[in-house]
Amino acid sequence: MFAEKYTSALPAYVQGALLRLSDVFIPIAVLMGTISGILVVIFNQPTYILLALVGLAVFLVTLYSAQFGLLILVFISYTRFSDVFTEFHNSPSIAKPFLVLLVVSILVRWVISREAPQGWYVPTVLFGMVLIAEFASVIYSPVPDRVFARLYDDVKDTIIAIVIVILLQSPSAFRRVIWMLIFSGIFLCSLSVFQYVTGTYDSNYGGFALSMSHQIIGTIDDFRATGPIGDPNFFAQVVVVLVPISLERVMHEKRTMYRLVALWCLVVSVLTVIITYSRGGLLAMLVGVIIFFLYYPPRRIQVIFIILAMAAFFAFLPQNYLDRLFTLTKFFGNSDTSRVEERSLQGRLSENLTALEMVKANPLFGVGLNSYKYLFPVYSKKLGLALVATEREAHNLYLEILAETGIVGFAIFSLIMISCIRVILYARDLLSRHEFYDYAGMVVGYLGGFASYFFAAIFVHNAFPRYFYLLLGIAFALRLVAQNTIAVKNGGS
Repeated sequence: MFAEKYTSALPAYVQGALLRLSDVFIPIAVLMGTISGILVVIFNQPTYILLALVGLAVFLVTLYSAQFGLLILVFISYTRFSDVFTEFHNSPSIAKPFLVLLVVSILVRWVISREAPQGWYVPTVLFGMVLIAEFASVIYSPVPDRVFARLYDDVKDTIIAIVIVILLQSPSAFRRVIWMLIFSGIFLCSLSVFQYVTGTYDSNYGGFALSMSHQIIGTIDDFRATGPIGDPNFFAQVVVVLVPISLERVMHEKRTMYRLVALWCLVVSVLTVIITYSRGGLLAMLVGVIIFFLYYPPRRIQVIFIILAMAAFFAFLPQNYLDRLFTLTKFFGNSDTSRVEERSLQGRLSENLTALEMVKANPLFGVGLNSYKYLFPVYSKKLGLALVATEREAHNLYLEILAETGIVGFAIFSLIMISCIRVILYARDLLSRHEFYDYAGMVVGYLGGFASYFFAAIFVHNAFPRYFYLLLGIAFALRLVAQNTIAVKNGGS
């Protein structure tokens, strides 16, 4: 009665939404608040009890709306929400139980609706082939314990990718995932930019805006944004994905408020890439933007804004940034390691050459999953590249895969990448042919972000595979997204 009295002047669909809210969610909220208060008094563990109740609420809402669970999964994966709370706030893992709840909710919905999940078979087979190749390396790896540690993470991330494929099947879900990525970018990048502008490096903003002093050029060190990841180059790799995605929404979104939100993400994402000082990140960002403009060349009026944006971009560049970028000419202009004076580039070149040496020695199956770091001192000494026996990473995803899993593992990886790119291009072409230009544009934006991430992978290894599998899961899902979008249109006609 209360809700009906105060909503009578609103449109019918708004009245219905508010009535459902008052009849269902408000009583549940009151009940959970009461229960949480009682449990806090009894057990005196408010944090754990709150997390348990939130988890229960999310589980129940996910049973009602699978898309809600999908969006939460994307958010906590992209922001490393669970890892941050575990590391900085002594909280139990949120991601693991949530993933279990999400899988259970999928099975429950399957049993209740008797509709089997679709689109998961091909990616599951491909990911399964990867896991088999990785598991086989236990036999010949000198450090099998490291193989199992990495294999455990890859299994979890594979499940995340398959869950995304199962849940991301409708055009509305795809649109919401795109906006969740944008909101995740706003959350992470706004904190980093604010920290840089205010110089408040003494605060990590809850663990989501770390900044550390790293080498910039020569002997000059300065603070570089590392986000919730803890490394500037990996953080840049994650952020560059958001630039083409948000740029596409700025160009094509019809609602002014949403366009402004996308613009917010675009601005802070670009600025964040700058304050990471990542050279590979900057190049990857340019690759993603170029891919977008190949599909959607800017109009004359847009060219003016692009020129102004570039002027503002160069005005914001931190001190020594251009000097750091110019060091790339030394790297590409010299093949002799001893002639590359910039020490970080010299290290990268040494790591790449060492990876190639591992491939030569073990071409078919590699040296073993997660074993490059352990074997780096041995192989680098053989090449005369390292005088001190220290473990180092490959800093190149493709050479890392080739060195650790050999030609067999790299062939499977290549098959996955080719399949993802074909699915993305197929989805874009299908949506364009049927005049779903808005969704086609979002697919192009995602293509730019996808390409940016894997271009940046030339300069970094796969230290955070969750992002890797998250992006692959979204890519594989686009086939059904496009097909179901067309099916809805045909069904409506």
